[in-house]
Amino acid sequence: MPLRISSPTTRAVALSLAIGAGASWPQTAQQIELFEKNARPVFASTCQTCHNTKLKSGGIDLSSPAGMQEAASTGIFGKAAEPEKSPLLQALGYESQIKMPPQGKLAAETLTLIREWLAAGAPIPAAIPSAGDSLAGTGVRPVALRGVITDADRNFWAFRPLSQNLPPAADRKGWENPIDRFILANLQKNGLKPAPPAGKAALLRRATFDLTGLPPTQKELEDFLADQSPKAFEKVVDRLLASPRYGEQWGRHWLDVMRYADSTGSDEDHRYPHAWRYRDYVVQAFNDDMPYNQFVREQLAGDILAADASSGVGYRGIVATGFLALGKKALAQKDLPLKRYDVVDDQIEVTAKAFLGLTVNCARCHDHKFDPIATRDYYQLAAIFASTLSYNGGATGDPVQTPLAPAGEFEAFKQKWSAYNSVEKKIAAILDFDKDAAKNRDAGEKQIATSMLAAYRIYAHGEVLSAVAIDAKLDEKALARWVEYLKDPHRPELASWRAATDANRQAVAAQYQEDFRRSAYQYSQDLNWWKEAQNSFPNSGKVAGPRPVMSAAKDPFFVAVWQDDGPLHRTREQQLATLSPEKLKNAQTLLAQAAELEKTLPMKEVPMACAVKEGQTMDQKIFVRGDYHNPGEPVERTVPAILAINAPALPVKTASGRLELADWLMDPRNPLPARVMVNRIWQGHFGDGIVRTPDNFGRLGDRPSNPELLDYLAKSFQENGWSIKKLHRAIMLSKTYQMSAAFDEETKHKDPENRLMSHFPRQRLSIEEIRDSYLALGGDLDLTMGGTLDPGVGTDGETSANRISMNPEKTNRRSIYLPLRRSNLPTLYTLFDFGDAATPDGKRSSTTVATQALFVMNSPLVMREARSLALAVLKESTGKKRMEELYLRVLDRRPDAREIDQGLTYVQNLRQKWNAIDEEKAWTSLTHALMASNEFMFVY
Repeated sequence: MPLRISSPTTRAVALSLAIGAGASWPQTAQQIELFEKNARPVFASTCQTCHNTKLKSGGIDLSSPAGMQEAASTGIFGKAAEPEKSPLLQALGYESQIKMPPQGKLAAETLTLIREWLAAGAPIPAAIPSAGDSLAGTGVRPVALRGVITDADRNFWAFRPLSQNLPPAADRKGWENPIDRFILANLQKNGLKPAPPAGKAALLRRATFDLTGLPPTQKELEDFLADQSPKAFEKVVDRLLASPRYGEQWGRHWLDVMRYADSTGSDEDHRYPHAWRYRDYVVQAFNDDMPYNQFVREQLAGDILAADASSGVGYRGIVATGFLALGKKALAQKDLPLKRYDVVDDQIEVTAKAFLGLTVNCARCHDHKFDPIATRDYYQLAAIFASTLSYNGGATGDPVQTPLAPAGEFEAFKQKWSAYNSVEKKIAAILDFDKDAAKNRDAGEKQIATSMLAAYRIYAHGEVLSAVAIDAKLDEKALARWVEYLKDPHRPELASWRAATDANRQAVAAQYQEDFRRSAYQYSQDLNWWKEAQNSFPNSGKVAGPRPVMSAAKDPFFVAVWQDDGPLHRTREQQLATLSPEKLKNAQTLLAQAAELEKTLPMKEVPMACAVKEGQTMDQKIFVRGDYHNPGEPVERTVPAILAINAPALPVKTASGRLELADWLMDPRNPLPARVMVNRIWQGHFGDGIVRTPDNFGRLGDRPSNPELLDYLAKSFQENGWSIKKLHRAIMLSKTYQMSAAFDEETKHKDPENRLMSHFPRQRLSIEEIRDSYLALGGDLDLTMGGTLDPGVGTDGETSANRISMNPEKTNRRSIYLPLRRSNLPTLYTLFDFGDAATPDGKRSSTTVATQALFVMNSPLVMREARSLALAVLKESTGKKRMEELYLRVLDRRPDAREIDQGLTYVQNLRQKWNAIDEEKAWTSLTHALMASNEFMFVY
């Protein structure tokens, strides 16, 4: 499982690790990579002059694994649960009597690297064995010095050309599909047989979640069960691939791979105001089945392609370079060369992991310890990305934001908008219409229930208006407006009020007030986001969109009372009437000016993109030990030598070389990009890839469980025009995909990890699938596609609530569209293993902790959607029909007789135990229980 440096999961795991025990448990590839990236460079550049095997100052050797393991036994690294108390960190941070290094305190960024390494358990590589011996616990042999590429390097499975193996002969009826033939041959070779086919209901649920991230509807289930044709499932797959929901589901998978977020993270966590355009680009690319080779070319060099009118790429290509632009950035970093090369390092990491499945970054400071990637190879790639601008003004300005408009249009708009905005600010200084309206609304909101009950006394019981106003302590004119509103028989939003009785009228009035409060809160949030975006519009090009309005369909009471001339509504004329004559005259003059200026605006918005662009070609040199103060030999812009064996590097003609890099990557002779993407698609369907380390095909990564199948799929992927949808289709129409999840003891014994695919693997839904499904079940999921919910630009104070990502429980938009602040990811996401959105993550970890169950039990979102679903189920006339409807909606199957009996007994017992509790609450409780069940949470 990937080691997430900053995730709560990692820190929880780290609690159980004793730092310094690095040699006592097998080191994973991710742990060693963390040591190589965070700790080794600091030790090499700062500590090893004195703390080496020869000098061993203070009895500490930080120059070798054995020395570090010995140092760990003294407790110098402290405990993972309390990295701040580590003697090492306190010394490096000048917080103890011992202050190291003596020449000066290390930079805060360096201390952060050490802190992350300590918090992850201070992993230390096992001692390097003698030649020919394998690394302890890894099965990995050390490679030769990087000056030479050996036959062992060339023959390593990942670097070999794609094999041309034909599928084995089929000896089982129905298993003629090439994928099935590879899987079946592997099973039979190991004395296993495939599981029987899955039931139709389970298969539909599996496929629908796979391709759309949502459960099937009841109609979709009924249609599929009724379709007895041989191509019934094939029609389902084609329908799901054509759904717009497909791009949202698989686009989200890709956003994990490219470490998507809507802010820079790191020190000040500035917003990326246009990141959403890249996200929408990815969704559209998957929906359009953009050939994967084009998808890669646009993300690495879309701005270069866009500059060529004959390419047909246009502004889309600029947006696509968000792949490179949207990484973590330390904008407050004062060391400008370091700031620049940290971005270069991030871009090398995401490119190598996403497209090549290789870890290249540890070669920033030294040759890769296990893979044939030399420091020279790293800086040849760095030369490409260092010749690419990610910041305006080199590394001194903000991240690049490119107008998606003809030259000069954005500048002309800024001038017009600045004049208009200046007048708007002058108007607000006299009278802020929105604040005034909100103040009136907030005052009236607290008295809604009182006003409704008082008005009822007047129009229903004939009491005198003035007397009731005095008794209820209400304004007489305001109360009169409530009377007129509540008397109107043509207002559907008042149905509950008209149906109320004297016994429950007070409770009904309180519910109306609560509904109004919730709608008012949402409107205020929407308006604040919109205004912040509007205020930053001239300089950022931030698209604010239309002014937010509440829907009369969704919020009828709020709209009627506050916006449609209801009891709490005030017109602009009424607001202006409160001003003194002098202020009124000034306001009217300014309003007229604003109206005229608005007519002159050249366009309502200027689309912008967070992107990169070509810079000056860098004269790049190797940085000895990763230190830019210590330049070594110059390098050219090209690819690592081991990777050029199959597909020779292209001569660089562009300023950066990114286009040539992209074209080289997608050369059919290059085996890794096709293998890596095919493996990601396979993993998306089965939970694990044929290679279970999707971002690491190197020596420390997993070996393919079926290498012949992997290469066959990769070759077919290329030959089918790099079509991802065709690949989905081939996988999902196989008998392998359509197997059930059942297995017997023999299978469990022979294939405990299901690496041979003897049955379909059970998979827990992702947090996005869980949340979106709850909203869909309750009928509240907003399927609006695209756009942004993230306000403004810049950053916020460290304690500001605006620095926290949007709460997923307070909006109905699909999860992929919720903005993500890297420094404060939603608690709900991290609870269900979302990751850190700062590093490429081709495979999320999967944990089971008590707090996940507590969320499902207590979340207002889950309880709200359970109630909505229960109300829909209660429309059925009998208990049996209600149970069948409930199971069909939640679990996509019909209940058996025993489950019907258990469910009805549960409802009956609740009503008896809770003193004749009403049916709604009892059925809501049962619905809630089913929505929390493992059967709902997992796909089989």
